[in-house]
Amino acid sequence: MAPHRKEPNPTEGGSDSDLELALDFNFHKSSASIPQAMENIDKWKSKRSDIRKSIDKDYNEKLAILKSKIKAHYQDQAQKVSDYRMQQLERLMAALEKRMACEEQISQRIDSLREDCAHLAMLFDAIYTGRKEAASQSAKATSSELNTLKK
Repeated sequence: MAPHRKEPNPTEGGSDSDLELALDFNFHKSSASIPQAMENIDKWKSKRSDIRKSIDKDYNEKLAILKSKIKAHYQDQAQKVSDYRMQQLERLMAALEKRMACEEQISQRIDSLREDCAHLAMLFDAIYTGRKEAASQSAKATSSELNTLKK
């Protein structure tokens, strides 16, 4: 077991009473300057209030700058999106115009082919009719020759 500590003698601890007297003396001295302490407190309160106001002012200024930057960035981005969409719309319109021109050419080609087909059909019909008549005349001529020969 550890040995017991020796307790100090009450006559040896004289330094504590000196400290009590010094604290008591400072207490009385500070109570005499209460009005000055109140002035200091008021001074610090006003200084703190001024600092708070300056902090609020700085905050509001920085906030306003940040808001204006955000607004400018938003407007810039909105303009970029608008320009991009306008380019897409112009490309779409050009593509539609090209498609309409192609469809018009296709329609003209179909009409031209329809007319050509009608001409060919008329030509084939004329050839068929002509050959039919030639065949029937030749058949009549042959049959009349045969009839004349039989007689």
